[in-house]
Amino acid sequence: MGSSCFVSVYDGHTVLKGYEIWVNGRRRSYYPRSCEDSLRREELIYRKLGQHPQVLQCFGLMEVHPGVSSLRLEMAPMGNLRQFIEEHINEPSPRQNRLQMALDVAVGLSYVHSRNIQHADLSCRNFFVFENYRVKIGDFGASVTKGLEFPATVCEEMRYELPLRGRTFGDRPIIKRELFALGSAIYEIMAWGKPYPDLEDDEVEERYAHGEFPTLNDPVGHIVETCWAEVYETADEVVTSLKRLAAH
Repeated sequence: MGSSCFVSVYDGHTVLKGYEIWVNGRRRSYYPRSCEDSLRREELIYRKLGQHPQVLQCFGLMEVHPGVSSLRLEMAPMGNLRQFIEEHINEPSPRQNRLQMALDVAVGLSYVHSRNIQHADLSCRNFFVFENYRVKIGDFGASVTKGLEFPATVCEEMRYELPLRGRTFGDRPIIKRELFALGSAIYEIMAWGKPYPDLEDDEVEERYAHGEFPTLNDPVGHIVETCWAEVYETADEVVTSLKRLAAH
């Protein structure tokens, strides 16, 4: 048995996010409480975040069937950023647009952290593209925060995951995990593709463990490397570095 997330258009301006349960390849009507708990968790995170230009807007939970809820969210007309990149892989957005996208993500993450929330699953698949190539952070289903007793449920995808570097898995500082992932996001935006796109996850993990990272032939590359090297202490510092580059 497994569950899968689905998103459907609600009214042309918003979408509904919910879950489907599958058993042996067939969709079932059985709907475990854990799905409702997951949606409630995300709705509470959005409520704590409030509104911000670089955070996807949430309009709360809606009961779509008796005992079954969906989360009503702002619709991104251009989809998620990874999908957008893959669909335009041979025609990358102009550098200035990509730099603005990277800045939007950093600004959004800085705001999220200012609300004492860790996203915990940063990835271009969780960033959403709007008109004029502006980007908002969404998908807070795995997020953690003080005051809401939700356990961590996932970790970052392989190319966004901070290597152990002699530490245990749980001893890696959460802020360093977030900033490492931010570096990978900036790389994916500026390089117009994931780090090591032709390698399997275990090969990427091995390279990361040995301190081998791809090179970004752009001044933004230094910012990415600084994220990966765990030098930055806050997302605000990344915002400052990106703004300095954007001004030239």
